[in-house]
Amino acid sequence: MNYHATYKWRTTFTPNLFSGLRRGRSASFAIVPALLLLLLTVACSTTAPRVLEVSSRTKLQDIDPDDANQFYGSDEASRFRYEPQDLSIEDQREEFYVRWAPRGISLVKFEYRQLAKPATIFEKTYAPHGDMTKLFEVRGEEFRSGGSVSAWRVTLWNGDQLVAEKKSVLW
Repeated sequence: MNYHATYKWRTTFTPNLFSGLRRGRSASFAIVPALLLLLLTVACSTTAPRVLEVSSRTKLQDIDPDDANQFYGSDEASRFRYEPQDLSIEDQREEFYVRWAPRGISLVKFEYRQLAKPATIFEKTYAPHGDMTKLFEVRGEEFRSGGSVSAWRVTLWNGDQLVAEKKSVLW
């Protein structure tokens, strides 16, 4: 008799995640995850203008030293050996890759100081046309006479209003 009662209970019990909602017992069980998902969606979809990334690299040779060791090392079978060549004065440069959001920015301003001229602030501007990235370059005579960039600041403008800024630690 005890076995029959246990068997009957197992056959009539049907676990269902939404059965509590129909009976009104645990409506918060389904509402809490929905609210968390909504909060996460709203938090990740901010539309405030901001500078997402500023990265730099210095180009003095046609191949970076790391790339030369990895890809152009000596090969025993072909005896191929490549030595990196120095770039000309006009081609030597320091590059700054800048990425921002959203698209509706009217002006991107890149300001920087150089090691040999620490009291002077240099400026490069760019008026985007729907894009969200720009490669700013300090090259040629400007790079040779001023040296490497020691500090930088990127600002985003809408008209004459500053809307976002990102700067290096030494700015």
